[in-house]
Amino acid sequence: MMDVGLVELIFFFVLWTVPAFAVYWIIRLGVRHGTLDAYRIDRTDQRIATMKADLRRREVAPDEVDRA
Repeated sequence: MMDVGLVELIFFFVLWTVPAFAVYWIIRLGVRHGTLDAYRIDRTDQRIATMKADLRRREVAPDEVDRA
């Protein structure tokens, strides 16, 4: 059986868990940033679509009033 001392165990723990934890947080923050960016773009697209629909409605409405 392997004789692993406390110092080696702590070194192994720090050597593998700290970088894994750092990589986890980098990925997590990247995903969060991407998600928030997608929500922002979606809100902007919805606002543009609403503005275009309002413009189309305003262009169509006067013609309908003149015909009546």
